[in-house]
Amino acid sequence: MKRTLLVTLALACAAPGFAHAQRIAPMKAGNFARLCTRATSAGICDAYIGGLTDGVSLSKINDRNEGDPSAPAGFCVPTTETMPVMRSKVLAWLKAHSETLDKPVGESVFAALHASYPCSVKK
Repeated sequence: MKRTLLVTLALACAAPGFAHAQRIAPMKAGNFARLCTRATSAGICDAYIGGLTDGVSLSKINDRNEGDPSAPAGFCVPTTETMPVMRSKVLAWLKAHSETLDKPVGESVFAALHASYPCSVKK
């Protein structure tokens, strides 16, 4: 009985580690770049970039609609920036960093936005 309790407790303590796994889109950055260069799919590309941008911005907000304003931001896109400009910056970054084209799209687009829209560091 004591052994069963210890095993159950050990499994319960280990379980939260599995809860942090997140789904990663299977699309590669190279396929995304090809999609973004077609006029017929520019809207899909813009929606993905906008969704990633929103997700990063909203990731500081918890389930009580509270956030940590001191948490570092991954990138800072000005509110006046247009989606076509954002798309062109992401595509230019991907073109300049061809080693990332086999990586997951989210990782590469995040890196492109991070490089293209750095945040001011407050001292």
